[in-house]
Amino acid sequence: MTIALLKSSFRICIFLVVMMTGVIICGTTNGQSRFDSLTRSLSNKMNDTSDIYRHYLLSCEFNLNHKNQLESSMAHLNRALVISETTGYKQYLYEIYDRYAQIYSISGNFPIELDYHFKMLEILDTLVSPGHDTLQLLKDFAALNDRIGTCYFDMDNDIKALEWYRKSFEVVQKIIPRDKNYPATAKLVMLYGNIGSANLSSYNFDEAKINFEKALELNKSLGNPAGDAILYNNLGIVYKERKDFGKAFQYYDKALAIRQVLHDTAAIAQTYNNLGDAWFLTGNFKKAIEILTKALEMSRQTDNLRSQMKAANFLSLAYEKTGDYIHALNMYKVFKSLHDSIISNEKVQNTTRLEMRYQYEKQRKENQLQEEIQMAKKERKIMIYMILSGILLFSFVTLFLIFRNQQMKMRQVKILHESLELEQKNLILEKQKLVMEKQQLQMELEFRNKELSTHVMYLLRKNEFISSIINKLLTIKKSTDKSEHDSWIHDILREMQSNVDNTVWGEFELRFQKVHEDFYLKLMDKYPDLTPNEIKICAFLKLNMTTKDISAITFQSIKSIQVARNRLRKKMGITRDENLVAAIQQL
Repeated sequence: MTIALLKSSFRICIFLVVMMTGVIICGTTNGQSRFDSLTRSLSNKMNDTSDIYRHYLLSCEFNLNHKNQLESSMAHLNRALVISETTGYKQYLYEIYDRYAQIYSISGNFPIELDYHFKMLEILDTLVSPGHDTLQLLKDFAALNDRIGTCYFDMDNDIKALEWYRKSFEVVQKIIPRDKNYPATAKLVMLYGNIGSANLSSYNFDEAKINFEKALELNKSLGNPAGDAILYNNLGIVYKERKDFGKAFQYYDKALAIRQVLHDTAAIAQTYNNLGDAWFLTGNFKKAIEILTKALEMSRQTDNLRSQMKAANFLSLAYEKTGDYIHALNMYKVFKSLHDSIISNEKVQNTTRLEMRYQYEKQRKENQLQEEIQMAKKERKIMIYMILSGILLFSFVTLFLIFRNQQMKMRQVKILHESLELEQKNLILEKQKLVMEKQQLQMELEFRNKELSTHVMYLLRKNEFISSIINKLLTIKKSTDKSEHDSWIHDILREMQSNVDNTVWGEFELRFQKVHEDFYLKLMDKYPDLTPNEIKICAFLKLNMTTKDISAITFQSIKSIQVARNRLRKKMGITRDENLVAAIQQL
């Protein structure tokens, strides 16, 4: 269980996520006045190179964590890139690409983010010459290599992440002896933590331990208790995976002590989750339940759905081990609900990523088209200059312009034709997408039907088992004389019958409504006079259950079910020649 959950759990808490800050060039905004000032300063010229940096700064004024503002930031950034490419003015390309990388990183489009990082790397490669500040270039290379490693890490490519983290480490080692003011300790702590995290992600626990311990040793001089807590927590994960639970508990306790002093509720919940998992693995299920209950409460305080889901899942398993199946079931329901909510959120995020990727492709094509337009304008200027060069060439140039004008019209017609073809293809793709979605929904309905049928069979077997026990107890009760045991036998029978009556139908109806959401509405709309018992029988018949199966689940006699089915036929106006089950299944 631990190995299977490792990949998803430690990525939330590892050192990299907290310590990785990257290079933020834009800085923070200085209020509405700065935004208005930059907006007013934009020129009316089509290709004013001074506007490149202004659009870039305006892009930096927007909060990338807000969807509408992210789109506004992207619009200004696109304008800056268009002017840069059409004018050939490349001074700010590095900053523009860096901003694009930040946008796509936040939106989760890591492959596109990586593409911009490599564009930045190409720019740095062109600057490697005696005429540039080599020390500053080394610093840029170190930061960029680290960010490329992080991008690969986010894409679950741990091997490439390690490769680029090590490249960054090598560059940092070159910088340290050349710059006494360079924050070497902080950089090394970050890199050791990142390398350890990548090793932990690839289950190389020995290397992860070595790098986390190096980071911990260096972090002592920084006076950063939050960093210590993260490293202690990660070392606890390492020892837990190596089954050295004594060391794991020591490091988790150290991390917990620091986080409690810092009042970091989210981090405390994270550590409690790890502690609960460790206690579970050692077989101390009661202690695991105690710790995991705290983790769930604190996760709810911080509204951390993933942390809540993890705690609920572990609690369900721990309760199951202790034999407390009611709490185990409740916790599993909480886990399932949180899991479905997270999946739903991820679908929304995936949709946003697809939109961003579409905008990226659209912008790239628009840039290509803009370049073609600019080239056409330059050609027309050349023609004008040729006309002005001499009267002797006037006739020739005129004919040439007419010819070129026809070519432009043909090109525009061709572009329009290609655009129409592209729209037609998009419509076809959209139609195919709708068909696939319909098929997917159908498959999901079939899966839920199978799941419901399986659950019904489970209820059937359970009720048959309980009925068997009840009958045996009744036989014992009748066959024995009045005794002191007669009272408790009677109590057991009453409790078992009550449990069956109260839970079977409610549990079945809850699952049935999830699969056939509008069945009851259609049934009551067409046959409003049906009794609750008749509605139950309709639900069972919807699943094509036999009279014997319905009898076993409802604890009614077969004869009673047959009478109820005949009464149901009369109310629904179905003759004996018609199939009752087929009529109900058509609803």
